[in-house]
Amino acid sequence: MQQAGNALRSLIQRLGLDRQFRTYDALARWSDIVGKQIAQVARPLRVDADTLWVAVKSHAWAQELNFQKGTILKRLNERAGEERFKELRFTVRASLPAAVVGGDADATRMPYVASASPPTLSETELAQIESSLASVSDPVLRDALKRAHIASLQYQKHLAQLGWRRCVVCECYHSDDSAVCFLCERGV
Repeated sequence: MQQAGNALRSLIQRLGLDRQFRTYDALARWSDIVGKQIAQVARPLRVDADTLWVAVKSHAWAQELNFQKGTILKRLNERAGEERFKELRFTVRASLPAAVVGGDADATRMPYVASASPPTLSETELAQIESSLASVSDPVLRDALKRAHIASLQYQKHLAQLGWRRCVVCECYHSDDSAVCFLCERGV
């Protein structure tokens, strides 16, 4: 069992997923990093390379957070365990992305945190997952990858249930009413 765990850890590192997990962990603890007051008026939108885009409720808050940028970056990078974020960009939004409550009732979480009852997958989707993993000979590794793939599809369905759309340009999810996310719309 320990060998399978080491193999999975090695695969995750080779695929570069370890960095994504640490990034997710930092963003999922946004409220802890910036404090509850700021988490009520500012929420992470998207990570683009080493830049974190943050939606804020007003220009005044964008200005205030610009003054605190260094501290926020330091805390995010400490949580991520590396210099993951080099820049913060703030964009004013009339409404912030939906906050989904995770483990504790006060935590403001990213919208893709699993809900109490994750969306179910169709038999076709499950069969496609099985087919894509047919070449993985290690049963423990295959099971771990299957669970990761299922969680990813459930995440996408969860966002769709929240009313999020997939950008027709970059394919990231966004909460705007348009077919194109705000970054692609602005040509960023």
